[in-house]
Amino acid sequence: MRNGIIYPIFNWCIKILYYINVVEWLKKALVKIFKGCFDKIAISRFAVDSFILFKWGFVLILMKYHYENDSITFIVWYLIWSNIYTYFYYHIWKDDSANSIHSNPTRLRRRFITLLTSIGFSNLSFAYLYRIPYYKSFDWKLEIPKNIQSLWYSCANSLTANYEYVKPLDKTGTDLTIIQLAISFIFLTMILGNSTPSSNS
Repeated sequence: MRNGIIYPIFNWCIKILYYINVVEWLKKALVKIFKGCFDKIAISRFAVDSFILFKWGFVLILMKYHYENDSITFIVWYLIWSNIYTYFYYHIWKDDSANSIHSNPTRLRRRFITLLTSIGFSNLSFAYLYRIPYYKSFDWKLEIPKNIQSLWYSCANSLTANYEYVKPLDKTGTDLTIIQLAISFIFLTMILGNSTPSSNS
């Protein structure tokens, strides 16, 4: 009971979610396959980077060719969740994730790159959701490619900026934009949390 009641419950939930994150499955699989050839950390980083490239390519292909069905929409939502969970777990929650004034410069650079790719992927995924599965929930005012409009709208919405050429038409559209805003707020909170070096005292 030293940590109260809420923290142990929350920590238990975080650990359960860890085991349904496909990134962890990929890391474990590659470590088992290549453990005799490469360092475990190098394999894990390769797995993470490969997954990042895969999910970016996957969503870009979905947008380019307008692929859509319930299963694909579910996968995109899952990737959005996995994206924010992975960043949260490794940069906020994990025991060795706290910033330090003595942090390795390469680790800090990797962290910065991970942040940019995580935010960028979140915006790309919502652009896909706006453009294809939930297309009818929005009013598209410009006569330019809808992929471009959805990307601009997603980026603007994540920054709470006004993009007047795309507007939600119904509750689904409004809910979707609010969810993206909430996720952007979570990223901002994590950025601020990581911007203050932890004390070793």
